[in-house]
Amino acid sequence: MFWFLFSAKMARLKQAKDEAEKEIAEYRAHVEAEFQKKLAESSGDSGANVKRLELETEAKIHHLKTEAARISHDVVHMLLKHVTTVKN
Repeated sequence: MFWFLFSAKMARLKQAKDEAEKEIAEYRAHVEAEFQKKLAESSGDSGANVKRLELETEAKIHHLKTEAARISHDVVHMLLKHVTTVKN
């Protein structure tokens, strides 16, 4: 009787180990697939992101130059007024 119980217990342990190894392999494959998917998405978009950032940077530079040109006359006038005004 002892041998039968021991043998059945060992068989069940081996079955549980096999099932656990199968679940681990499936989970590992799932995680790896998700990782590869995210890696492909991020590397595929990097060229588009670089182009988008370049366009945004150019637009901001253009905006700053336009604003500087628009107010530079007023700034020069204000500075000259403060520099040439004599206070007692």
